[in-house]
Amino acid sequence: MDALTPPTSPNDVDEPSAAGEREKLSVYGLARRRRERRRKIVRGSIGVLAVLVIWQVMAVAYNLQQILPPPLAVGRTIINTLTLNYDHRWLYGPNIYQHLLSSFLRAISGFSIAAVFAIPLGLIVGRSRTVREYIDPIIRSLYPIPGIAWIPLAILWFGLGNTAVIFVVFIAEFFPLYFNTEAGARNINPILVDAARCFGAKRLTLVRRVILPASIPYIITGMRIGLGGAWRMIVAGEMLASQSGIGSVLMESRYQFRATDLMMAMVLISIVGYATERLIVGTLERKTTEKWEVKLL
Repeated sequence: MDALTPPTSPNDVDEPSAAGEREKLSVYGLARRRRERRRKIVRGSIGVLAVLVIWQVMAVAYNLQQILPPPLAVGRTIINTLTLNYDHRWLYGPNIYQHLLSSFLRAISGFSIAAVFAIPLGLIVGRSRTVREYIDPIIRSLYPIPGIAWIPLAILWFGLGNTAVIFVVFIAEFFPLYFNTEAGARNINPILVDAARCFGAKRLTLVRRVILPASIPYIITGMRIGLGGAWRMIVAGEMLASQSGIGSVLMESRYQFRATDLMMAMVLISIVGYATERLIVGTLERKTTEKWEVKLL
């Protein structure tokens, strides 16, 4: 019987147990992420609810309805505006969806153009001391200029309309994208680069396999900051250089002294901006940072 029994390899015994351990770890990790997600949702909801309660109490207790409409009134206005069932005459040209679409397209256009220029430049400057010594002083000398200060110049160059607003968004978003990318590329552990070179990695392979994955957490942070700034600059630009968009609704409601409409526009900016950040940056983060298992130290 012993002669007929095949020899047993240690690997034959270890492989099923190792697979079982990996499966347990995978299930445990998935359950932990679900718990963390539920915890974030619950705590975030409690925080938002607390702010709404304080807002409602202050507006009613101090009789501030004319300058600080309570959230219930603002919520009713949002619902009526989104369903195009207005309580009063709509004074802001196209309906709210056209305004939001115009603002969204301008924000994404300016942000995308900034990313196309800022991210490659940041990678190059971060990895090349020579280029950094030429380029970095120029970037840092322009950085202190507020984004809103570029609006008069944009109007002078491009007139009123889309191009001026997109240009202002591009200028404002270029800097957070550039500085975060440059910091990520500059702070890569030299051992990683040397190891890749020892295995024969050339420039493009080095960028694709080492530099970009190691810099991606910084780039994601810059994009998250940049998208928030894009919506801030969109509002400022549209208030001064455009007749359409959510910024123009804000400005016109201020002229009409309709605080409820003004707060409605502000809340919609917050919702659309947050949704945009989650859709674009969140998706990119899942496809890169979580997939490559890299993170900021």
